[in-house]
Order: sequence, then structure tokens, then C-alpha cells
Amino acid sequence: MKALPSFAVLAALCTAGCFSVKTESEIKPVEVKPIHITMDINLNVKVDKELDKAFADENLQKPQGDFVAIKSMLDRQATGITNRAMLEARDKATDADHILIAESNARRMKRFSEVVKSSGASLESVQRRHAEKWREKVPAGSGVWYQTDAGKWLQK
Repeated sequence: MKALPSFAVLAALCTAGCFSVKTESEIKPVEVKPIHITMDINLNVKVDKELDKAFADENLQKPQGDFVAIKSMLDRQATGITNRAMLEARDKATDADHILIAESNARRMKRFSEVVKSSGASLESVQRRHAEKWREKVPAGSGVWYQTDAGKWLQK
């Protein structure tokens, strides 16, 4: 009787090596399609026109109105233009400059809001576009502080 269970175990062990299971899976190549991003040029043109109209008094060669005092601060390096086209006090700013900067930034935000409303663009895109236009307008060697898109402060 003892031989029968031993024989069954031995037979099971011997036949276990005789069975093989083969699995196959088909690997299909993955197709990566390019993403096409279309920029609405008409929107950019409209934003530029609206910005030019809203900030017409900010002419570096012929400053008008409140911009005369801002131009003076830019020339004295008491303020700089952020990458969101806002004024930011620099080391040379006086207490009076800080007040003027705050008042000017409030007016700037109102103007940006009007451009956003009329153009349909986002506030951030409008501000960044205006900052970009500013960087292009400021003459080299002027000493005006500006912030790059990455947030680094430089002087023209």
C-alpha cells in the first residue's frame, strides 16, 4: 500500500516536466500623432490694438499725463516693469514712489480688464503681451529695469 502513494508522487513529478505552456501576446506598435496647435493671429492683432489704445499715453519719447512721473521713476531706476507689465519698486524708490506705483498699478489693472473684456483674451496673456511690447520699446542702454518671462530682472 505504501508503494502506491509513492508511485503516484513519483509519476506526478516525472510528468510535471513534460508539460509546457506557451503564451504569446501580440505587441502592436503605438502610433504617436503630432499635436497641432493653431494660434489665432486675429486675437493677437486685436489684443495689440486694444493695448495700444488703452496705453496710448505711455510713450517713452513723449510721455503724457500720469506717465510723466512713471517715466521719471523708470529713468531714475526706482521702478521696473514686471513680466506681467506691472510696476515694481526697486531699491532707489522713495516712499512717494511706492504710492505712485500702487496708484499706477491699480489704473493698469483697470486698463487690462478693459482689454480682456473687449478682446476675449485671458488677463495673463494680455499682461504678458504688454510686457513683451514694453521690452521691445525700451531703448538699449537706458538702464530701465525689466523682468524676463522667467522672472529674472535685467536692465536695458
